[in-house]
Amino acid sequence: MVIIVQNIARRWCLLHPDPVLQREFMSGAEAFDAAAALALDHHRRTGSSAAVRVEAFSAGVEALRVG
Repeated sequence: MVIIVQNIARRWCLLHPDPVLQREFMSGAEAFDAAAALALDHHRRTGSSAAVRVEAFSAGVEALRVG
């Protein structure tokens, strides 16, 4: 599973495969922390790997991988 933290028009969006968990944040740090918690929880519950990808300014990087 990949969770994306994306900067769009000065807001940070957490994009999750489950649309119910998608949210917006004013701070990139808050968005990343929320995404990391979701990734850790997914790995803890399922044993499957999860990643957090951060995308901003037409570039992206995998910032965290669990499992």
